[in-house]
Amino acid sequence: MLERRSAEEKLILMVCSIAAVTLLPFAIMGFIIDDHFLGWANSFGSLSAASLGAYVYWRREVIIAGVLVSLLAITGMVMNVYMNGMSEIYFIYPTLVAAYFITKPDYALALNVLALVALLPETLVQLDGLTFAKINLSLLGCVLFTYGFASQRNLQRDQLVQYSTKDSLTGAGNRRAMDKQLAEAIQRFERSGQPMSLIIFDLDQFKDINDSAGHAAGDQLLKRVTNIVLSRIRVTDHLFRYGGDEFIVLADASDLATAALLAEDLRALVEADLRISGWQLSISLGVAEYVLGESQEKWLSRADEALFESKRLGRNRVAVSESPPGLDTESLIK
Repeated sequence: MLERRSAEEKLILMVCSIAAVTLLPFAIMGFIIDDHFLGWANSFGSLSAASLGAYVYWRREVIIAGVLVSLLAITGMVMNVYMNGMSEIYFIYPTLVAAYFITKPDYALALNVLALVALLPETLVQLDGLTFAKINLSLLGCVLFTYGFASQRNLQRDQLVQYSTKDSLTGAGNRRAMDKQLAEAIQRFERSGQPMSLIIFDLDQFKDINDSAGHAAGDQLLKRVTNIVLSRIRVTDHLFRYGGDEFIVLADASDLATAALLAEDLRALVEADLRISGWQLSISLGVAEYVLGESQEKWLSRADEALFESKRLGRNRVAVSESPPGLDTESLIK
């Protein structure tokens, strides 16, 4: 199960597991030595860490959990300073840094600034002026430097994700992104049974345009068609460049009839726009609704067969695929 989880999920699960196991002995020791505050405080921390870990494991929600884990850890370290003295303040540094790896930099910065403000009264009373300035300036520098580093790291990570999942010419998703999205969509279908469909299309006579007008003109047409499709589909739908002039739309929460209407809209929009701009270009489309039990490859194949049928019937039209023959959908549903 863990190999299918994101790096953020794995990190939070690891932190929660370590915290829950580490705090439990201190909770037990607190009750043994009759220090009930220590016992209950560590019990609360251990139970909270375990609960947050379970929440991430089952719900796969990392944003809220990351904030709460960071808040729990920072609050515990601040309380530790107030309870056990200024010698414990050095444990604050790794806690402040760790927050940037568990949650978003802006959230971590806000939590860290609150921690510094909460520490001010204790450091002001316990430290002389010079030591007070050194400790607080070093804490502030640690917070701000790590914020800058984490923000830059996240920016570079987002750029790498975009490069690895986007088609460089059109900006549509690439094959890698498509394979991931389709696999996740099939998993969602198995849990919810909500319908979903594929629309596969390509540009009619595109090779002739490339040969007559050049590849630069062909590239511009591919980008223009991409923009038209993206402006029509919903934010929950996904567009991928399958290869060459062939594209795929994953129409989420759409049965065959709904997806066929969307495909017809796309066909009409492309035809109207490109005729106005002077190109006699059209698209042919095939539509296939997912059927419980079929593989991703079979689903794609049925959509591709529908596209081939629209080409055979004269291009510039929509063809739909019915349920695959030989698949007993009723028995699978039972």
